[in-house]
Amino acid sequence: MHSNTFRELRRCFGLVLFLTAGLPALLSAADPVALKYQWKQGQELAYRIEIEVDLEDSTELLSGIEQYRVTEATDHSLTIRCTGSLNSIRNIKHKQGRRLIIPPAPRMPHSNPFAGLTGSMAGVMNPHEIVMNRFGEIETIKGSSLLPYLIGHLSQINLIPLSPAGKAEWSEQDKAKISVISSDRMALPFRGPNVEKTLEAKKSTEYVIEAEQGNLVTIKVQHSYRTIAMVEDGPEVELTGSGQIQFDKQQGAVKELKLNYKMVRRSESSTHRIPITITSHQLTAEELAQQQAAQAELRKKHEAEMQKREAAAKFEVPKNLDAELTGILQDLSTTNLLQRKAALKKLIQAKPTKKNPEVARILIGLLESKDITIVKDASEALVVWSTKENIPAMIQLLPEVNILGQENVMQAILQLQTDEGTEAVAGLLCDRSRAHQAGNQLIKYGSDAEDAVLEQLAPEDFLTTVNVMRVLKEIGTEKSLKKIDEVTRTTKNKSFRFQAASTVRAIEARVK
Repeated sequence: MHSNTFRELRRCFGLVLFLTAGLPALLSAADPVALKYQWKQGQELAYRIEIEVDLEDSTELLSGIEQYRVTEATDHSLTIRCTGSLNSIRNIKHKQGRRLIIPPAPRMPHSNPFAGLTGSMAGVMNPHEIVMNRFGEIETIKGSSLLPYLIGHLSQINLIPLSPAGKAEWSEQDKAKISVISSDRMALPFRGPNVEKTLEAKKSTEYVIEAEQGNLVTIKVQHSYRTIAMVEDGPEVELTGSGQIQFDKQQGAVKELKLNYKMVRRSESSTHRIPITITSHQLTAEELAQQQAAQAELRKKHEAEMQKREAAAKFEVPKNLDAELTGILQDLSTTNLLQRKAALKKLIQAKPTKKNPEVARILIGLLESKDITIVKDASEALVVWSTKENIPAMIQLLPEVNILGQENVMQAILQLQTDEGTEAVAGLLCDRSRAHQAGNQLIKYGSDAEDAVLEQLAPEDFLTTVNVMRVLKEIGTEKSLKKIDEVTRTTKNKSFRFQAASTVRAIEARVK
């Protein structure tokens, strides 16, 4: 859900904050308090933000860092470069109180009544620029950092408007449009979201300076965002909240904030409510330095990976190859992505009468570079060109290759039918992220993998036991029955005994 004016992008926040020890001086509405953004050119500030959303069947936590850098400052205006991101973690609610943690993932359509109100993927904020005056009134903005749940833009959470007249009370009213997004498909860059309807809305934000203690000023905020369209019980969509913000007069910046919202979506047949809490606090100089050091390390790592990719693409084409294969490898050694992918397709489709280990070495080098754009194609080509001579290098590659190439590398190893290769793939049954793919390939390989799989039996490790038993149910023989019986008699682990019993039944039904 998004708005159609720049002004409405910045006023979605009410904030709560707890003052430090000591009694603050209370202010009346008539007391003038001069607040403005005192930022200087080159200044950098960063905030740690958490947004907690309590949905009916789950809770979602959006958390991360947003950063501001002042690229230009005059007596009247500031030009600010904004960067940042939020990660999303979702906890599924269970009646018994247990929670299942879901890792960060793109926002997908689902049956949640608020799905149509979250037309952007939470988390990503591409660098963009804001020009505003010293009182936080935005003049221009380039780029977007739109968040779900009508929260507004990540970049404006800590850029609240102030009173140019220095009043202790001020307010803003504005009109907005709310687009209800269809949840039947995911919005993509080349295909925008389906807008089912657009609703006119009114926004109102009231600010009251409640207290002042030294340089810290406490501002109470009351926010209301309601559609004009009504149903029987009230506005079709509304977001209301209140809270406080702590503003540092000397620094001229928000110090901390907290907001408690409630979002409501109504229809003629139902009403759904979700509480939303937004908190933000400014990083200290030490925390900012640590954040910048971490970013520098990430940039360094990224540059090293890019150099590794470039080096992998600059291999020497082996001599004494036929002209066709030489031409394919020359195309593969370029930096042109389309040309490289076309060369990999030719290697995949080839039917070599005699495989050349040098070709497989080149493909392994490409996979070691972790170039996501060619992992799938390069791993498929490795299945065609791998030789026993390449087994050690492929085994070293197994823990590194990403999910797009994992199963292909496993297949390339297993098809060569070596004990060391089979043992390496079976060893991945203990690897949480690779066990399922390894199990699939071992099942395809058949009973020749039985000994290697039996070596992975671990009665005290539940997940490994499940992975091993899944494979043995499909490829196990009398040898597996004997080994399982032997282990069962020496362990008291109930979960192992349960898995063992079902595996034995499956093997007996298949081999007898």
